[in-house]
Amino acid sequence: MKTASNKGGHRVTCVEFLALLVFNLLLFQPILEALIPTFSYFDECLTLVAIAFLGASLPTMLHINNKALIAILVFLLVIIGVGLYENMASEIASDLFYIAVDVIACTKFFFIYLALRLNMKNMQFFMRYLAVESKVLLVIMFVCLVVNQLHDIGMTYEHRYGLKSFQFIYIHPTHMVTLCLACFVAIYVERKRGWAVYFLIAVLLIFMSLRSRWMALALVMLLIVLFDDGKKQRVSFGVVAVCSAIAILIGRSQMTVYYGDASESARGQLTSAASDILCQWFPLGAGFATFGSGATKTTYSPLYYEYGLDQVYGLAPDNPCYLTDTFWPVIFAQFGFIGLLAWIGLLAAVMLDLYRLGKRKGILALPLIFIAVLLISTTASGSVFSMQMITLEVVFLAAIQEKPYEKAV
Repeated sequence: MKTASNKGGHRVTCVEFLALLVFNLLLFQPILEALIPTFSYFDECLTLVAIAFLGASLPTMLHINNKALIAILVFLLVIIGVGLYENMASEIASDLFYIAVDVIACTKFFFIYLALRLNMKNMQFFMRYLAVESKVLLVIMFVCLVVNQLHDIGMTYEHRYGLKSFQFIYIHPTHMVTLCLACFVAIYVERKRGWAVYFLIAVLLIFMSLRSRWMALALVMLLIVLFDDGKKQRVSFGVVAVCSAIAILIGRSQMTVYYGDASESARGQLTSAASDILCQWFPLGAGFATFGSGATKTTYSPLYYEYGLDQVYGLAPDNPCYLTDTFWPVIFAQFGFIGLLAWIGLLAAVMLDLYRLGKRKGILALPLIFIAVLLISTTASGSVFSMQMITLEVVFLAAIQEKPYEKAV
């Protein structure tokens, strides 16, 4: 079944229209959640659909010559096995519903990644329509940014460096950064006349989040795009080194605030407690829904009381606003040393697959930027477990993947 046609003669199919609709629902999920609270489970529902598609594609996956994808699946199964085994052994989390919710929350990014890699195809028109929408959104956001700096129109998150941290219509600048990244990808993959202007607008907007990690990302994006001409099959060591140095220098002070003094930082106390739990429950951790994950906000974990975290501002049962603001402490506490090794292997396999995919298509800038986003997201937040990463992996993979599967080079 088909719908309206565009200037090039292509008629928009229902599948393409549905893909755009689902993607926009992901993109604006934080706003929809405020209106419809149950919509917060939208990405979890997508995960179940992805698992079904992955199951149907499993015979194909077992016969393809891509060790990175197979490694992703193996590491995922190890992580799930370790977590569930320790749930039975530790008996800290006993509610099966919240354990299941946490299993999905911790693994959804990777299950959806596998499903997209094995089933995504014919995304050129999806990206073309998204590029048009992205140009409109970037212009609107830029105008709002300028107006908001001159006169606050309710789009300020906080004041930093004498400027107003821009959050657009969201409740946090990170959501705005996600939108900007998605818009950048859609426009960059076409690179039609004037694309550089939109790219600079996206970089400026990301920088004006005034969050250290996203300011670092904005500068890294500038360097990567500057040194990628669409023909190179590799990025020089110098570019990688400069990008890494910028990210480290800009994020250093913020990392100190987050983790440097456990007595003053909620994240620092989470990290300190997670290290103790890593030793206490060596080598497999405490299991799913026990520490730092979204499920523990609803079913407040006994471990928080044991380590005195219930007395820390932002971690208390009545105000758990910082409870899910870390990544590695969750891994230490819930999955232990064995799980930590599996998570490192899992992330490495994803990054290797992204790099090979970008190299094959000759568009290394996009996978390198996505890898940078992944790495930055693990430093000071639990973004890897969030719907923002789901949104980004959809648009990044749509941009750099032309066929449902091609053999690795």
